[in-house]
Amino acid sequence: MGATLAILLVLGIAPAASAAGSAPNRATTGVTDATATWLEGIDVSHWQGTINWTKVAAAGKKFAIIKATDSTSYIDPMYATNHAQARAAGLWTGAYHFAKPDATAGDAVKEADHFASHISLGAGDLIPALDLEVSGGLSVAALQKWVASFLTEVTAKTGVKPMIYTSPAFWRRYMGDSSALADAGYKTLWVAHWGVSAPAVPASNWGGKGWTFWQYTSDGTVSGIVGRVDLDRFNGLDLAPQAFSAFSLAASLASGSIKQGESSAASVAIKRINFTSEVALDISGLPDGTTATWEVNPTTHTVSALTVTTAADPAATAVGTYPLTVTGVADGLTRTTKLNLLIADGIAPTVKAPVTSLVANRTLGTSTVPVRVTWSATDPSGISANALQRSINGGTWSTIALPTPTTTASDVSLPLSGTGQQRVRSTDRVANTSVWLRGPVVRTLLSQQSGPSITYSGTWHASTSSAWSGGSTRYATSAGASATYSFSGSSVAWVAARGSTRGSAKVYVDGVYAATVSLHSTTGQSRAIVFARNWPTVGAHKLEIVVVGTAGHPRVDVDAFVRLAIS
Repeated sequence: MGATLAILLVLGIAPAASAAGSAPNRATTGVTDATATWLEGIDVSHWQGTINWTKVAAAGKKFAIIKATDSTSYIDPMYATNHAQARAAGLWTGAYHFAKPDATAGDAVKEADHFASHISLGAGDLIPALDLEVSGGLSVAALQKWVASFLTEVTAKTGVKPMIYTSPAFWRRYMGDSSALADAGYKTLWVAHWGVSAPAVPASNWGGKGWTFWQYTSDGTVSGIVGRVDLDRFNGLDLAPQAFSAFSLAASLASGSIKQGESSAASVAIKRINFTSEVALDISGLPDGTTATWEVNPTTHTVSALTVTTAADPAATAVGTYPLTVTGVADGLTRTTKLNLLIADGIAPTVKAPVTSLVANRTLGTSTVPVRVTWSATDPSGISANALQRSINGGTWSTIALPTPTTTASDVSLPLSGTGQQRVRSTDRVANTSVWLRGPVVRTLLSQQSGPSITYSGTWHASTSSAWSGGSTRYATSAGASATYSFSGSSVAWVAARGSTRGSAKVYVDGVYAATVSLHSTTGQSRAIVFARNWPTVGAHKLEIVVVGTAGHPRVDVDAFVRLAIS
């Protein structure tokens, strides 16, 4: 500070090189000492050089007030970097202007405009600060007028009343210990008083409000900063009341839900902290067919009412819970709040027709075929229950018990060489039930291993047993022996036997390798469905079984093939 340094030290004021600090946003609380009544922070300028803000945050500092400008043209070269990096590290940030008062007409306004145009404060920043350390040779009355003009102009440009940085000695000597500014609403005092257990507070304890920030030393050390730095305390544990972006929103609906074709009142509370500007409100996320009408918008009030109306046509406004976002914009600041809009419906779930398919790892019955029925049901409110019925060979519908109310799959059986048809319906969580939706009629067809649609290559042997489908089977043990089944259908399954003497086979579907199936098992199983493939429509296909010739247990059986055909 050159020639002014000695005077500043005598008065107990930090030199401009290290006075006032900044603090990007976020960390509102989080002191580690449960008994603490304040938050620790710093103030910095370009004199601190490059700062590792991550380390500063890790050291427990919750805010930083950063030098932005001084006089009418100077911009601290580190302000933008410090401001951005401190914010990124999670600190609250603030900006200060080092005042250089002089008697030139309009000087205070010029300095204020210079400051306000360069600080770029927003969400997570503290209110701006006037750093008052020099009088510029002005009289007490002239300096009081200068300071008042500066503060008035910054308030007009930013929408908030700045804080004032000073020392007790300076304020008493050069500002006449006046409490006029504290009484005028400039309630935030940042007092510089070093080497004491508690600061002296000028201006009649700052109009009875006490100190808010206290610069208690200029000789501190903080991890992430090379050299000395000013240390500060905030008188409290929540910096939000000192936020520059000092309004927030909260929204609520008068009722828990809105039925289609009806309206409901809602309200948006605007919590204002040092903020008097009009707030322009908007709402987004409304479902199709729904509108919102504001009672007053934009508003300077603390509450704004609105009416939410849904469309009369159920198809225009789908049921469900919709997360809405209410946005308020003022003075370049944006705040949001969330609101859940529940629209109750009378619309039944959307159900897709059941599909019947063959599945592997099942056992073919002597007169039945195991199949799996799958379907889907959706609804904005969710599904509470599904129901499944079937008709065998065109008979009456019977209900199939489901493992859980909301399951969308069931394993059932159909008669061999017979037909089956499935139908489903669903109920949503607000008790709307769909009509029954039918799947196609499905016919089961069994081809024994000796049927004309099966061709064999290589050496295959015949064997008879009552355990096998139709009482007989064919098997091969030589690698490369194959059986090809040509058919038309929507599903196919290979029926074989598992056991300790069985080996593996490669399966090809329509000439394309599909899988290698192992029939080896320590326990025997006859009429085992060992492979299945399904298609959405009926078509002509080929299923080829090629014996691998597994050493020690090469046998592969072709007991039968099962297929499904959609009528």
